[in-house]
This record gives sequence, C-alpha cells and structure tokens, in this order.
Amino acid sequence: MLRLVRFVLCLLIVSTLPAYAQFGGPLPERNFQPIQQIFLNLPLATASVLEPGRLRVHIETAESNEIATEQGHTQALLKFEQNRTVLGGAFGIAPGWEVGLDLPFISRYGGFLDPIVDSVEDLFGANNPERRAFPNNSFGGFHVRSDHTTLFEGRRQYLELGDLWISSKVQLWQPQPKTTISLRAAIKLPTGRAGGVFGSGKPDFGFGLAAQHQLLRWLMLYGNLAYVYPVGPVTRARLTLNPIISEGVAFEAYVGRGISLLLQQAFYTSPFHGLGTPVLDGDVVELSAGLNWRYGPLLTQLGGIDNVSGVAQAADFTLLLRIVYES
Repeated sequence: MLRLVRFVLCLLIVSTLPAYAQFGGPLPERNFQPIQQIFLNLPLATASVLEPGRLRVHIETAESNEIATEQGHTQALLKFEQNRTVLGGAFGIAPGWEVGLDLPFISRYGGFLDPIVDSVEDLFGANNPERRAFPNNSFGGFHVRSDHTTLFEGRRQYLELGDLWISSKVQLWQPQPKTTISLRAAIKLPTGRAGGVFGSGKPDFGFGLAAQHQLLRWLMLYGNLAYVYPVGPVTRARLTLNPIISEGVAFEAYVGRGISLLLQQAFYTSPFHGLGTPVLDGDVVELSAGLNWRYGPLLTQLGGIDNVSGVAQAADFTLLLRIVYES
C-alpha cells in the first residue's frame, strides 16, 4: 500500500510539470586551475546549434580557490584565488553551423572563498592541512620551480588579458527532436602574457563531440568528449606536452517557472608528463551542481565545482556565474 501511495505521489508531481521544459544547458565547466587554464579547454556545452542569423552573447565569471604546495625535486607554492571573467558570443552563420569567440580576463589576489571552503571541509571531515599554514583570503604566492629553473611564476594581478579562443559547432546528426549530436572545433590564440602565466605563448587546437538526449519531459542528459593538441614546448625548461583529453556528463532537471537543477561530472588529463609532481602531472575528476534560471531571452547559470580527485591539477573549488542573452 505504501509503495502504491509513493507511486501515485510521483505521478502527481510529474504531472504538475509544464509540457514545455525550458532547458538551459550545462554549466560551462572546464579546468580552472591557474596553470592548466593557459591551455585550450572545450567547456561542457550543449549539442544545440544556433539558427542562421541568431546571436548569443554571454558574460561568465569563475572564482577559483587554489592551494597546493610541493617540496623536493620540484618546489611549488600556489596559494591565492583566481577570477576568470569571459566576454563572448556565438552566431549562427548557416543551417546547423555556428561560430563563437571568447575573450578572457584573469585576476589573482587573496580572494574571499577560504572561510567557505574551510567550513565545507570541516563539515565532511576532509580538512586540507596546507590551509592551516596560511591566513584566510591571502595571496601566499605563485611559483613552480624544478632543478633551479622557474617553470611558472605569477604575482598578485588584476584584470590581465588571457588567451582568446575561436570556436565552431556543426550539427552532425539529429535522428529525432529529442536527440542531437554535434561536432565542435576550436583554436586558441596566444594573446595572454606567458611570463605571468596568463597564457602558454603558443596556439592550441581542439575538437570534440557534444551530444544531448531528452530522457523525460523534464530531464535532459548532456555528454561531451574533447581532444586538445597543445603546441609546445613551453616555459624556460622547454617542456614537451601531451594531448589533453576531457570528458563531461551533465543532467538537467526542469522544476518549473524557468528554473532547472544541474548535476555534472567532468574528467581532464594534464598536458604535463614525467615531472613527478602532483601540481602538474596527473588526471582530475570534478563534480559540480548548480541551477539555471531562464527569464525571457536571459539565462542565468550559477553553480559550484569541486575537485574530488585529491590532486592539484584542478582548483580546490570554483564558484561560477554565467549570464546569457540570445536574440
């Protein structure tokens, strides 16, 4: 009897959802770690393509909290917060084909997220002892050195230009309105200053697949797979680079009144190899949660991204806000 009551309640809840769910897409999750972000990353995205003549513009800001230290063959200190704000847009140029441009600006300073991260770690009993060595919301330093050679070094800096990137998305297959698969491609141009770790100093090239499928009237599934070829070598040590492979999956559940909830998972490899340091080598797994709110032509996305892999190739925690206008 109890199971029957639960089943009826579920049917009633689902029946109250509107026939048209206003899906907004996944959070544009990517690797925001200050060193990894100098390379091209294809952020998690929908497979939908703008119609010819349609324009979409966005402003996105990601506040990433980072603390990592290393002593030994490689000496590293990363203790600060980074803000990466992007101005960008996309335009439908032909049926099933859109192009886009993203221009990032990067700031590094003490930040404001340390107390929040400490509280969450205390709640789950997953304290990072490195956090106890620095005052909250302080710029503790940014350098990575190996064999007495400085690989990366940055200062407290406000609003520096990063590497801009140009993208394209082409719809490959749409067997039904609920399912879409698209091809993505991008090139990153070296507009950021490599000496301050705002860019790699080299162009990067990437391509990937984006897919989406509406599982239920109120539930959408997104999937991305990407391959990036970063051009090297980089830094004074002439480090060679491996390709970057990334994968992402997201679920979006529409709850009504233009609001939907997001749950996502992402995986990234590092282009660095053979250095023997967790600050540069290794793979990353992140989980994120957030919400979308669509009001007319405006879409607001808000979410948090947490590094659950216990390595330093991703930021500890990132708070992301994105506002999109589509004409």
